[in-house]
Amino acid sequence: MPPPEKIVKKLMDLLDSGKKKDRAKCDRISELLKKLKKQERVVKEKLANEKDRTKRKRLSTEVKIIHTQRKKAIRRFKELKSKC
Repeated sequence: MPPPEKIVKKLMDLLDSGKKKDRAKCDRISELLKKLKKQERVVKEKLANEKDRTKRKRLSTEVKIIHTQRKKAIRRFKELKSKC
């Protein structure tokens, strides 16, 4: 039978692995938020410069989709923030 110190160490490692996973999720969501924000800015810029009505409508829809994705990611990030 292993000494109690080894058992405690293994248990602590198992508990810490959950925190590491949450930390990785936070980091990934943070990177995703940065990419979405940049993408939203680029599409908004294109929308502002576009003259064609159908292209403007498509770009407008794209902005709405990206914005909704960002809101969802922000909500998830806030949920995980306490664990990070």
